Amino acid sequence: MTDELDAQVTEETGAPPPPWPHESTPEAASPPDFSRREFALRELMDGPCTYEAYRSAALSLARLNRWTRGYRPILQFLTRVLQHTGVDHEPLHIVDIGCGHGDGLRTIYRWAAKRSVPLRLTGIDINPYAARLARDCDRIEHVSAGTITWLTGDIFSTQLERPADVAVSSLLAHHLSDNNIVRLLHWNESTARVGWTVSDLRRSQRAAYVFDWMTRVLPLDRMVAADGIVSFRRALSFEEWKRISGEAQVTDTGLGRLVVERLKTAPSTVRFSPSKS
Repeated sequence: MTDELDAQVTEETGAPPPPWPHESTPEAASPPDFSRREFALRELMDGPCTYEAYRSAALSLARLNRWTRGYRPILQFLTRVLQHTGVDHEPLHIVDIGCGHGDGLRTIYRWAAKRSVPLRLTGIDINPYAARLARDCDRIEHVSAGTITWLTGDIFSTQLERPADVAVSSLLAHHLSDNNIVRLLHWNESTARVGWTVSDLRRSQRAAYVFDWMTRVLPLDRMVAADGIVSFRRALSFEEWKRISGEAQVTDTGLGRLVVERLKTAPSTVRFSPSKS
């Protein structure tokens, strides 16, 4: 079945499907152990699937993000960016790493348009379906073609046409190994001229069980519902985020419940404020 899906994905996209992250050890069906990160678990959305299956999952995840106000940390960070940089005629270039189908960047686009803030927006994702769906959603949501640049590739090997002022990522880090999270923080620090923010799940039994309850009462896509608990098990704890920030030698970050961020134009601060959940 996996070989058939691989062939279908390659035929539809002209590119091989994204690799599965690891063999599942232990299996996702095993009892959760929230005392440690279980990165070896698979998520269905990281594996090969058809475009329609990806589309259904991505749109369901976008609805979930809106219901849970998942984009608020990034918009709050961008508000602070504008407070410290001001707004002029030269647009800030914002790069969304692991952008998926682009709902986050379209949210930023609408937020900026209401405030007459000039922006350049670029989204990059390794999944070959992401840019295709992003362009389809741009048309549906009346975002003019070319307003947002959509790229397919690995951020560590992709050359941007313009320097990045701000780098953002949302719900990406738990898909990365510890070493690649360090690489992401290094990339952010060396590339984003103004600042960067990483918003992700924090491993928590309580939060995982709340999500499990949501799957029973909300109309979520099957793939999203199945991946949710696995995502929490693959996510980092608050202490692990502190350790990885230290390994990346990014010491003056603000670290909160869901967010690791750095604003280079503001005075250096350290904000450790773990959630009680």
